[in-house]
Amino acid sequence: MIFPGAVWYTCSVHCLPSDLESSVKETITMSRSTTHTLTCPCGEVFTNTTYEYVNVAHDPQLRYIVLAGLLNVSTCPACGRRAALACPFIYSDPDHNLLAYVHPRSDAPEEARMMILEKLRSVYVDAVSIQEYQKNGNGGHTVSITPLEAKEMPPLQIVFGLDQLNALINATLSPEERLGRLALSTNSRNEAERGQFLDIARKLAAEMDCNVEVEDLPDEYTVWLYGSRRQIGALMRELAPGG
Repeated sequence: MIFPGAVWYTCSVHCLPSDLESSVKETITMSRSTTHTLTCPCGEVFTNTTYEYVNVAHDPQLRYIVLAGLLNVSTCPACGRRAALACPFIYSDPDHNLLAYVHPRSDAPEEARMMILEKLRSVYVDAVSIQEYQKNGNGGHTVSITPLEAKEMPPLQIVFGLDQLNALINATLSPEERLGRLALSTNSRNEAERGQFLDIARKLAAEMDCNVEVEDLPDEYTVWLYGSRRQIGALMRELAPGG
């Protein structure tokens, strides 16, 4: 996959509802992802993880990566260019009774929307009796859903665009569970000092189960820490004088 020459841009990854059927049919406990090899205009070749199935009960930090708009976004390690990989995915939050198929384009044509809706409706309705054989490197395995498991599945919602998904997620969260951010910045241009600064920020983030995103500019180096407002609030209290 070759990136177009821009600082922020979107790439499409071929991924149709049929590719995601097992995410609706299976009772998966772990999130599922694929590794892609990307080539940046600067010449850097690197790998990036694209999620097809997000289960925040198992990977709670992914909720805030989604809310921050950073799921399926790659960053070139050499020049910092970013690419949003336009791949549909399933978002599952059993604790908040939320299951959604997410198409990344809010401007998807009506004909494409109807095709997606019909395909996913048939997949979801047939989930009670389905047995799916998946091929993998070790052969395969059979996955089945019992009537009880199917009954406990939340209703499948289909959304177009990440703004619509974020609205759905925020509607299920308490104010303390919603996205919070904290910016730590330095004006140093010294690479070693910036590296130390990032190491300290990562340690702080790890202590509070927060995520880290770097904004690297010539005159300012900013590390964004983000997670729940509860986590960010606790981090701010720890950093406060006398905290």
